[in-house]
Amino acid sequence: MDIKIKAIIYIRVSDDHQVDGTSLEFQEQEGRKYCEKKGMEVVKIFIEEGESAKDLSLNNRKEFLKAIEFCRKNNGKIQAFVVLRVNRFARNTEDHFAVRKILLSYGTTLHSVTEIIGNKPQEKVFETMSAAFAEYENAIRKQQCSDGMSQKINQGIWPWCPPIGYRPNGAKKRGEKKTEPDPIHEKIFPIIQQGLKEYQKGIYSMAELARLFDQYGLKRATGKKTTIQVVDRITSDYLKFYSGILHNPFTDEDIKGQHKAMITSEEMYRIQLIRSGKGVNNIIRDKYNPLFPLRRSVLCFACNKPMTGSISTGRGGKKYPHYFCKTKDCIMKDKTIPKDTLEKEFIKYLAKITPKQKFLTVYKESVIDLWQEEGQKYDLEAQKWQKVLDELQIQRKTIFDMIENHVYTPEVGKERLAEKDNQILAAKISLSESRIEQFDIEAAVIYATKFISDVGRQWFDLTPKLRPRFQKLLFPLGLTYDKNLGFGTAKLGLVYSINEQSSADLSYVVDPAVIETASRQCECRVLPLYDGP
Repeated sequence: MDIKIKAIIYIRVSDDHQVDGTSLEFQEQEGRKYCEKKGMEVVKIFIEEGESAKDLSLNNRKEFLKAIEFCRKNNGKIQAFVVLRVNRFARNTEDHFAVRKILLSYGTTLHSVTEIIGNKPQEKVFETMSAAFAEYENAIRKQQCSDGMSQKINQGIWPWCPPIGYRPNGAKKRGEKKTEPDPIHEKIFPIIQQGLKEYQKGIYSMAELARLFDQYGLKRATGKKTTIQVVDRITSDYLKFYSGILHNPFTDEDIKGQHKAMITSEEMYRIQLIRSGKGVNNIIRDKYNPLFPLRRSVLCFACNKPMTGSISTGRGGKKYPHYFCKTKDCIMKDKTIPKDTLEKEFIKYLAKITPKQKFLTVYKESVIDLWQEEGQKYDLEAQKWQKVLDELQIQRKTIFDMIENHVYTPEVGKERLAEKDNQILAAKISLSESRIEQFDIEAAVIYATKFISDVGRQWFDLTPKLRPRFQKLLFPLGLTYDKNLGFGTAKLGLVYSINEQSSADLSYVVDPAVIETASRQCECRVLPLYDGP
């Protein structure tokens, strides 16, 4: 009677969101097919169900550790350790071969359902390539995923599950790519819409709105009572989507969605005002005009009020776009400035305030130095894993000491060492994963300095819709203009004001204030600049 090879199957998904899908089921199904084809008996299946890689403990590798321990405790009895692909347990080549080596010491051979693994020269080459590609795949997966989702948003399609009131279009369940917007939920959509319109009266609290939704039928439609938390998300997180706008988190841009809007943009602004505690009639209107990007940024020198823009029609129907002050009683009221004239002078002024290369060099070095000195918290995850690993190494050394001091018998000591070696292996893999993606601050600063060094070109290349925001960063309080004298002295954004101060022979490049960036705030220390402009 033939004795079957005994095998275990190890299954892992990399995040919680995959657990409810087909990934776990698919891996088990393929693993069992492989074992059946090879004549192996499946003794046990170990499933790592979406343990978070952010869990800085051995708990996020508990099933992997159990699988390794199972092979050790059944030394010589488990001949095969089966995975769908080698990247199920290790994401770099070094970790892969470390696992393979320790399994072989227990009489267990690593098997991949989809890859060739063996001891023949060609099999070793392929195995090495598979492990290397697993490492490479992990490095680019996040970028590819981000790029794909960003592209979908730019096409007006929400790549994730839509908010309450809409139905997922079912592309994922069909195994297809999402190419159509999510349709409305026939029952829930009108209920949310009616509740939001009623909320605009400004007379409802969150709890009252929750009860109102249930009166309209939301509880019957969803099968559960509407909570304040749900209402809070409806009136804040989901508002842009409801108004037909998709916010791209990768580019920080708003895109018009293809899905059916539930409310208008004006209604969205009204709800935002109510949520912020402002009057319901103080509606924020869209002040963006792509033809006149400098309106509201450039101020009249006489009254210090924002200029506006318009187009006049001359003989023959020729159009003359121009800027002008419309403030009543201002001496410059209706005195026009040709659009091309003002915008060309604006670009020249940007060139005037652009920092020189010497300042940019010091600025770059200062930011990198600051990052290295104060930004170490971003490496905290790797440091914590290193701490776990160091503690395990100390424990391992202690076991050796206890063996030498005859506290442990050689058999018990060997058992304890094997357990500790497996824990160390799991910790090393998690440490490797935590270091796979690190923020390249030097590359980011190089890009930033190039951006800062040619603001005129940057302004010209920006889409018209982004120009007002860019101008606000450069000139927080606006910029005055005189038709005869040109632009006046303006309060500049922080980087440019630092450059202006440094050119005046000040000896510090960074004021002991707070540098505001688009995504975070970072307190900066005083840094020496240089002795001359």
